Amino acid sequence: MMIESKKPQLQAILVMDSRKTSLAVRHQNFTGAWSQLYKAGDFYLDLSLKPDNHKAYLQGYIVADPSQLAQIQGSTALHNEQTQLTAPISLTGSFRLEVPQGGKYHLEIALQNQVIRLEHIEI
Repeated sequence: MMIESKKPQLQAILVMDSRKTSLAVRHQNFTGAWSQLYKAGDFYLDLSLKPDNHKAYLQGYIVADPSQLAQIQGSTALHNEQTQLTAPISLTGSFRLEVPQGGKYHLEIALQNQVIRLEHIEI
C-alpha cells in the first residue's frame, strides 16, 4: 500500500552500499547486515539492516541541513505483497522497523512537505 499524497515525490538515489560485507547469521532468514546511504533532494537517508535470529531491524536516519530539521517530521511505511509496516519519524530524524521476514520491499518516507520513495530494498 503506497502513501497517498499530493506532496512532491522524490526518488531516492543510492550513493553507497555495504552489501559486499557479509555477516554470519545463525539462521539465514535475511540477506545479512548492511548499510546504505541514499540522496533524495536536500536530504540524505542512512539505512541499516540488523538481523537478529528470526527477525531483523531496519533502522533509518534522515540527515538534513539544520535549517530544514522541521521538515523531517512524518512517518515511514515499509511494504510488500505480504507485509505492511509503519513507524513514526522521531524528532531527531530516526526510525526503526521490526521486519518479520526477508524479501523485497518498498520504503516510503512521508515528510512534512514531500515523500521519499525507495522502490526496491532487499531485506
